[in-house]
Amino acid sequence: MTVLSTQGSTAVPRRVFLQRGATLAAAGLGSGLLGACAHGPGHHGGRWALKNAGDFVPNLVNASAAIFKERSAVLVELTPEAQKALIAGTGVGNGPSFIMPPVQMANGVIEVDLAARINGKGAPDVRGFVGIAFHIDDKAETFEAVYLRMTNGSKNNPPPPAPRNVFAVQYISYPDRYWRKLRQEHPNVYEKAAPVAIESWHKLRLDIAGSTVSAFVDGEKVITVNDLRFPNRKGRIGLWVDDGTAGYFSDLRVKTAD
Repeated sequence: MTVLSTQGSTAVPRRVFLQRGATLAAAGLGSGLLGACAHGPGHHGGRWALKNAGDFVPNLVNASAAIFKERSAVLVELTPEAQKALIAGTGVGNGPSFIMPPVQMANGVIEVDLAARINGKGAPDVRGFVGIAFHIDDKAETFEAVYLRMTNGSKNNPPPPAPRNVFAVQYISYPDRYWRKLRQEHPNVYEKAAPVAIESWHKLRLDIAGSTVSAFVDGEKVITVNDLRFPNRKGRIGLWVDDGTAGYFSDLRVKTAD
């Protein structure tokens, strides 16, 4: 059995632990929105203020309205069952833990304001894992993602020690290219430094085109990946969190190029 950890030292068997399974396909994209939608969703995307939990489709997470740093947001955390499974070693890190808006895209731009807080429910070495998933299949069994490890960012005071300081933004694809495998086989390719900090708001943007994704934090390009696992796949997108993290999301913007 392949083993991975929650991005520190705790080993977790790689076992799929889906919350909804095939019911996601039956549910389609859902009929509602998460908060106020300014001008969508439509054929070319949409915009959501993210002021309440609404009807976004969750997988392995709970979502609720919240205020963080005086800003309205949606709080996303692993369900108690998913979090307990990670701690017990029966769950899966880097897994399909996200809420999904009623939009699909293969290529285009996804942009969201996000922040992370360590919620005390995970492993001792959690980093504040929050990001964007894309190319999610109908059963939420495969996807790609770019996420931030907020405590590894250069804007923390004091800044993190080496080598953590260059592990602040990460690309993965699920289930076959998780963070440890990529770090071991391709060091410094799929993770880079990023100007972020824990418990601070940042703007994460993904530009997706064919086999390439470029990620920007507050307008600064932080990583480009040129070998996407599922290029040009039209699928859901997701607001993603992982072990021991309270993720806050606000002002989601999606513009498709399909």
